[in-house]
Amino acid sequence: MARKELIRSAASRMFRLGGLAGRVGVSMAGNTVANLFRDLEARDGHRADTMMKNALRIKELLGQLKGVPMKIGQMVSLHEKLLPEEIVLALKSLQQNAPPVPFEELREMVETELGPRFAYIRHIDETPLAAASIGQVHRAVLVNGVQIALKIQYPGIDDVIRADLKNLKGLLKLLFSMFSRMDMEPVWQELKERLMEELDYETEAANMKRMADLYADDDRIIIPKVIDEVTTRHILGMELVLGISPDRVSENHYSQSLKNAWGQTMLNLILKGLFRYRFLHADPNIANFAFLDDGRLIVYDFGCMKEIPKDLCDGYTRLVRAFLHHEYEKISAILKTMGVHKANGDLMPWEMATDFLNVLSEFFDPDAHYTFGNDEKIYERFYALGNKHINESMSMVFPKDIIFIDRTFSGHFGNLCRLNAHGNWRKILEGYVEAPVNDNKETSSSSDS
Repeated sequence: MARKELIRSAASRMFRLGGLAGRVGVSMAGNTVANLFRDLEARDGHRADTMMKNALRIKELLGQLKGVPMKIGQMVSLHEKLLPEEIVLALKSLQQNAPPVPFEELREMVETELGPRFAYIRHIDETPLAAASIGQVHRAVLVNGVQIALKIQYPGIDDVIRADLKNLKGLLKLLFSMFSRMDMEPVWQELKERLMEELDYETEAANMKRMADLYADDDRIIIPKVIDEVTTRHILGMELVLGISPDRVSENHYSQSLKNAWGQTMLNLILKGLFRYRFLHADPNIANFAFLDDGRLIVYDFGCMKEIPKDLCDGYTRLVRAFLHHEYEKISAILKTMGVHKANGDLMPWEMATDFLNVLSEFFDPDAHYTFGNDEKIYERFYALGNKHINESMSMVFPKDIIFIDRTFSGHFGNLCRLNAHGNWRKILEGYVEAPVNDNKETSSSSDS
């Protein structure tokens, strides 16, 4: 991986994004013109070559920018059927192989941040295990000989995130206005709060400890232990737990039964988070997971967590029950109790709800197991429904708390497709909604507002 200095200037970041858009546009336009003079076979070859060059340009810049642009690239890469193969392959590499920041840029911050506690560390490998959007992870050895993972935040990334958010607010408002007439400000504040929370590694450490307690009785899910002695706001020390990397899990030499087990465990993780504990791991980037050859799942990165209000959790429970029992006539009224309805207060149109639920019902057929990723047309079908109901969608409003719940489940849809996971998904879902769960682990810190 090439080492790149982090671009921190807000003006420079905007200039580079604008320049990238211009270069890609000129490249694609030039290829279109050139294709007028090529035979059909040559056109396909040059198109693929041009697409790959531009995909690599996009990947390189997003990886160098880090922050919000890189997160957007990671989110898009979860849905492999959304974009041409060349783009997806390039963006996938952002999930684990983004250009790292040179370690010399991090060392001084680590020594200053830890102060006297730096003496706990005997050695830090300068080559990172992973480079992400806000920080990178290095293998380290404590003075007692224990190997740990040290997550180090990029110096100045908090200013970078704030600059990105400021730059993107106007653009996102414009895009949002194209498909909704609701006030974007609450939605924007939710996005901003979740992203800013990721900058506080002490909060992430607390999240890890809470999650470890909640999932202590589930031996399928592994959450690394926090090393408090080397944890601060910008540095997170944790148990070194390694597994099979996400870029290898879809390889053919892993059995389908193993992929099924990983997928089912991943689904159980988020269903428990929503329905049982109301505390959701809300970053579905597959790089936040590693896999073990006995079917267990290692979970990393607890910076983006979502507290689920109790009334919203209850609404999701009623919604899923009605869906599983094909009581579609109840759906619109249930959605309104959750804050999802037309701007004038009217219920979501019956036909709109039914059309989408008919597609979703295929994943939860009581008489057949479903394999994610087998339906090559699934995204086209959702797009077609979106276009069919575009006018109704424009008039719909929804609560801000739904954003990261929906992001989590849609992202994991892409992960399950990547695994081609097969299973009785209906039975798993029924286990969380068909009977009230009295679990004393549902902590009082969960929000009821």
